[in-house]
Amino acid sequence: MAFRREYGRINVEVTVKRTDLIDRLKKNREKHQREFQQAIALWQQDLAEAIKNLDVANQTEFPKDISELEEHCPESYIEAYDDIIEMFSMAIKEEVLLDSDAFRNFCRDEWDWKSDVADNKYYHMVLKKK
Repeated sequence: MAFRREYGRINVEVTVKRTDLIDRLKKNREKHQREFQQAIALWQQDLAEAIKNLDVANQTEFPKDISELEEHCPESYIEAYDDIIEMFSMAIKEEVLLDSDAFRNFCRDEWDWKSDVADNKYYHMVLKKK
């Protein structure tokens, strides 16, 4: 384990087993996939309702309801997990050195994009149920 100070923060480095890291990433990926599927299903319900209520013959501009739904469409980050899992699966060493930021991302599942998920109306509805 190593400690470094960067910009007033202590940055810790730790060596972890590659297989343990991959297992953790796969669990985090599965959790995100479940949450995404639930969020997108809620969004699809609202989209179907908005489309059903459209009066196309009298529509003179792009429907506001549809535009708002587009802004709030849940985004999947499965590809981010898949990329990292594949990268570590191909690593030749059995141990991986992680700094504090990588540990937060890969092990604690605290990615920069998590704030976008938390701010999304549909993800919020899913996460609130838990």
